[in-house]
Amino acid sequence: MQSVNIDRRETIESYYPLDSFIHDAGLNARAKAMVMHGLRILSSPDAAGDFKLTKAQHNVAEDAHDQDAVFVYSVRDDDNAWFDKAEPDAAKAVHAKDNPTNVEGLYRDFIDRVIQAARDAHFQPAIGRGEKRLEGFHGG
Repeated sequence: MQSVNIDRRETIESYYPLDSFIHDAGLNARAKAMVMHGLRILSSPDAAGDFKLTKAQHNVAEDAHDQDAVFVYSVRDDDNAWFDKAEPDAAKAVHAKDNPTNVEGLYRDFIDRVIQAARDAHFQPAIGRGEKRLEGFHGG
């Protein structure tokens, strides 16, 4: 887990550099990928803009809507074409003659999505004594 700052994108880029993005996006682009690779946002930004981030994997069968974390994976549906046989290597990226793929641009867009996801994330407050979520039967 790393503390990064929403207003200083270089803190995110140093934790998750372009090489990591290329590697993870290549794994995610595979047609039968059962596990997505990317970043998990673990907290909302505080008053100074700091939030917790970690490199993570997410099984495609998991329902993430009720989890207390936000997962952002390193490939979008329209990005799949830029990998040649899903090799996680920028040297093997497909460059169409009329429309070459800008890997650095995809990376910048990904970092922008992480920043926006951190801004938009709504986390439940920590559970404390007398918390309503602790009431009721808990097995036994």
